Amino acid sequence: MQCPKCQREDFETDKPCSQCGFQGDANSLDELGIDTQVALGLHLPPFTPEEAEKAWIELAHLETLFEKVDEWRNAGYFAAEMESLDPVKAQRAHADELRQRLAGYQRPELPQTDWDRLKMVGFLLDNIDLIASRQWFKSKNEIEKVVAPIIVMLLDVISDNGSE
Repeated sequence: MQCPKCQREDFETDKPCSQCGFQGDANSLDELGIDTQVALGLHLPPFTPEEAEKAWIELAHLETLFEKVDEWRNAGYFAAEMESLDPVKAQRAHADELRQRLAGYQRPELPQTDWDRLKMVGFLLDNIDLIASRQWFKSKNEIEKVVAPIIVMLLDVISDNGSE
């Protein structure tokens, strides 16, 4: 069973969650309204429409990162000792929180302006740097293989902008 607050596996209703400390009967939580669950700290409050607009963009960035990480793993770029681990585990948990808070909002078509594309490139490069600093990649060669297509994205934005 999962903890109703933090979704940690192996939750037991007769003792506090080892991760977040929640203790209670998960089955009775369904009877509580969302406002009560938010007040108890079991769920985050839903976004306002303005917050949701920004959160959709953040979620799109995270989902692109997850796709890239899966590509890198499948290409064998990660060190052997890291193969069974997830370099973006914290980001996945954050994405789950965003999805929870975005429930009830329809996913918009996100704009793809040059500025949006540049923000995505920066986001990906920042996360590549973070993953590399934690020594997830086999070698510098794999980092270069990961960065090269991102730089191509950057050059495409620059060349599109220069041709206008």
